[in-house]
Amino acid sequence: MEREILAGSLASSFTATLFSPLELVKTRLQVQEAPGQPRLYAGLLSAFRTIAAEEGARALWTHGFAAFVARDFLYSGLRIGLYPSVREALSGRARGDASFGHKLAAGAFTGALGASVATPLDVVRVRMSVEGGRVDARGVLLTGMRKGRRRRWSSSVHCFFDTLRAEGVVRGLWRGVGATMSRAALLSAGQLSSYDQSKVVLQRNGWLEDGKVLHLVGGVISGLVATTCCNPADVLKSRIMSVRATTGDSSVTAFAVARNIFEREGALGFMRGWTAAYARAGPAFFIQMPVVEALRHWLGVGSL
Repeated sequence: MEREILAGSLASSFTATLFSPLELVKTRLQVQEAPGQPRLYAGLLSAFRTIAAEEGARALWTHGFAAFVARDFLYSGLRIGLYPSVREALSGRARGDASFGHKLAAGAFTGALGASVATPLDVVRVRMSVEGGRVDARGVLLTGMRKGRRRRWSSSVHCFFDTLRAEGVVRGLWRGVGATMSRAALLSAGQLSSYDQSKVVLQRNGWLEDGKVLHLVGGVISGLVATTCCNPADVLKSRIMSVRATTGDSSVTAFAVARNIFEREGALGFMRGWTAAYARAGPAFFIQMPVVEALRHWLGVGSL
């Protein structure tokens, strides 16, 4: 089991490094719709252009990068690595004979478990993504979502310990854990079950044999399914995690945030950042799953 978790962790860290700019843009697009936040970006391309022009292209890989990669190492290592064991424990059957319902349940469980453990790193990632920008000699932000205000954290480590000191464990580091787990359960159930099932269907119908092409096709299918399933919870999670920085209100609930989104933006408000999310998740899963399979083979644990 340790080798299965390691394969998931290494593959996820690799794709997180590649697609960190898209994660930053997606987070800012989602957060900017919250009350009190400036609307700086018209969409995906606008966000890329603005951030690169105002903060430099390097900023796309620095704001929240350390927390993002560490979070994926822990979160995705657990959700992907534990998935085969949980699937077989739930179904009592070998890999190819488990039902789609058992696959959904296994993906949801491992996703929620991984997210519950990695939530502090996710809190830091969101806050550092919002905090980014160029600063003057006094430490005042000249660009970004907090333009005109003093930068609060110099690094992800600083943000982690400052959040722990100022807000504590539950209201700080595990802030929004319910929304984070819901989002992760939806994403993992959508991604892993669709990837698993698509491989089974494609092989049983004789369309593809087990190998790199099958893993790539399964990755594409799983990216579309996972992005659509988890986007509403992703929006909710990002808004909750940023609320303390914008309003100072630590008592806001997920229900209150969801109601505000629906009243202000309608149902489509829950799909904010979908294009950026898929631009990150689609190619990430397209690369991630074949890398996971290759690492599993190298580590001697067989196909997912």
